[in-house]
Amino acid sequence: MPNVLLVDDERENVSSLSRYLTRRGPAWQVLVAYSEEEAFQILKGTPIDVVLTDLVITKDHGGIEVLKYAKSLDPLTMVIVFTAFERKLDRYAAFEAGAFDCIQKNNPNVVAAEEILVKAKSALQFRQLAKQQIETSDRLSSLKRYFDPRVFERLAENPDLLTLRSQVVTICFWDIRGFSKLSESLGHYPRLVSDFLREYLDAAASVIFEYDGVLDKFIGDGVLGLFGALDAPKDEGVSDAEHAVGAAERLRTIFGELLTTWEDRWAMYTPQVIDVGLGCGIHTGEVLVGNVGSGARDQFTVLGPHVNFAKRLEARAGKGEILISAPTEARVRGRVEMTDAGILEGVKNIAGEFRMFAVTPR
Repeated sequence: MPNVLLVDDERENVSSLSRYLTRRGPAWQVLVAYSEEEAFQILKGTPIDVVLTDLVITKDHGGIEVLKYAKSLDPLTMVIVFTAFERKLDRYAAFEAGAFDCIQKNNPNVVAAEEILVKAKSALQFRQLAKQQIETSDRLSSLKRYFDPRVFERLAENPDLLTLRSQVVTICFWDIRGFSKLSESLGHYPRLVSDFLREYLDAAASVIFEYDGVLDKFIGDGVLGLFGALDAPKDEGVSDAEHAVGAAERLRTIFGELLTTWEDRWAMYTPQVIDVGLGCGIHTGEVLVGNVGSGARDQFTVLGPHVNFAKRLEARAGKGEILISAPTEARVRGRVEMTDAGILEGVKNIAGEFRMFAVTPR
């Protein structure tokens, strides 16, 4: 029986949501905490599968503290942060800390309790899938899931390749537009959502490996891929940028094919119009790249403002759109067809205005 921890200092909210989850959830054990410290004690003493935490508990960002503590104990604990104070929530910081998803409680178009239930179900299935993948990878360390098996052999021979260092890398973010609405529309059929998500994530990992990239992480329905993260670029990152754009074009095609199949299946279970699409943002810049953490909780990843920049590009991309930055465009110019996509400004920790380019579908 899955253990779900609900954390909120508003006792009435806890009581009503707990009753709702117990009534609607498939044989869940729902535990409750009314403060950060109560949550810490439960997490320390009881294995928890999913944490549902308010952002503002006894502290303004108490939910982020609960998130970080839960992930420090078990990286596979799925954490969903919800809040009625949208302006206080830094979604990028929450996702970087390991959140599975973030929910705005006072969204007038969504019943918050139902959305929390649907995403908790998806989180549980995602956790189970991740556990199964890890359990079947007993021959190699947990880092193997981030690399093509051909690349992993190199890492086993030369672990220094994982050392944290400054390097020019092409960063590629993908995210499904309309995924929350899809989850809501198929709320009574979570398997139809989780199976689609699994096929998409499997395809994304395969494409990243095919184009000599590294799978950094899955972020809910998002994917972060790195190109040029292992070896110092020999051509100023030109080939890495080409690989990233090639991977994005390939995944755009595969995602369209997946949708054609899945839209027919979804139509059998909901009368609602399903409108989802894949957005992508690509940027080339100097970041810290390598292994972060220690022991079983190591994470091969990238750090720095350029990561946020790539994420902002992805956030601006529409359904089926691949947006790239000027540094990436300069590296692939003449090899990829592009159009001007306007100006990006107001990027966190990077002042100025920046040109964007859209990769033309072939």
